Amino acid sequence: MKIKNISLRNINDWVTRMIRRVLVIAIMLVSISQTYLYAQRKDSDAKISHSNYKRAAQLGREKVSDANVRIRYAFNAEDIKNKSTWIDEGQLKIAPDMTDYSSYFVEVNEDSLAHWFDTNPRAAVYPPARWIQGHRPDYWIEYQYSQITTKDGILTEWATMPRELDMENLYYTEKLPLFDWKIGTDTATICGYECFKATCHWRGRDFTAWFTPDIPVEYGPWKFGGLPGLIMKVYDNDGIYTFEAVAVENGNFPIYAPRGSKYKQSTREKVWKLQHDLNVDYLKTTGHSVFNLKLNREMTSRRHQYTQLELE
Repeated sequence: MKIKNISLRNINDWVTRMIRRVLVIAIMLVSISQTYLYAQRKDSDAKISHSNYKRAAQLGREKVSDANVRIRYAFNAEDIKNKSTWIDEGQLKIAPDMTDYSSYFVEVNEDSLAHWFDTNPRAAVYPPARWIQGHRPDYWIEYQYSQITTKDGILTEWATMPRELDMENLYYTEKLPLFDWKIGTDTATICGYECFKATCHWRGRDFTAWFTPDIPVEYGPWKFGGLPGLIMKVYDNDGIYTFEAVAVENGNFPIYAPRGSKYKQSTREKVWKLQHDLNVDYLKTTGHSVFNLKLNREMTSRRHQYTQLELE
């Protein structure tokens, strides 16, 4: 039997090829990881109840204040010019005595549905979620279906729950969160306003915010605030959550109390955990099931990749 001579050069070439293959695989794995980390999408079995839309549209609204400024934000937009790629369009209403952050998509849908009921009083059926927009509009995520209000130094989250927990809506209060912002010198123009950069670590994540002193209020989207100017854009440094202002409006914008079924008092920790569990495994959390046609069997658990904005 002949044994081929293996030169040192051949060995080096083989090692080089193997190293290149390993690097290619590593780059692919990093790319997959970054794809998952970039922009948390709606990826669960949780849907909002159609009856929730109906109740909200038919019960009317209780006005609690009047805002004279409204800022609209694109939330987790893959394409800022295409609203169908946004998870939500949030709205921050600023009144002299309080602020309110809620979903503009949801409000427009409820307004349109209420108008439809007014013009079709004898209709036996109705078009649920007919006007709602954005990515997977029928599906639930807490950032779209929660209302955040602040008043007298107290923040309240009114958490609307998905379908099977439709009558178990919750709320909690906490002192306004404290953000230890470090203000830098970098500037950027967002929505026509000159903004300054600020960074902080808050509830397990590192965040970057861009604020404008031209609008001298200490507020921003969701729970963010505490800077000497309106927060126009804020995102975590992993690129999972992003709020970016797309419109600043002056006028009269009523602030309404939460609608639909009654809200039961809870704690931030309990609401935070329930929201996490509903996103990760909605079927197991609610004790419900779905029939999977491909597998031809009942599914009582189905896990999804999810990471919350607040990690602690």
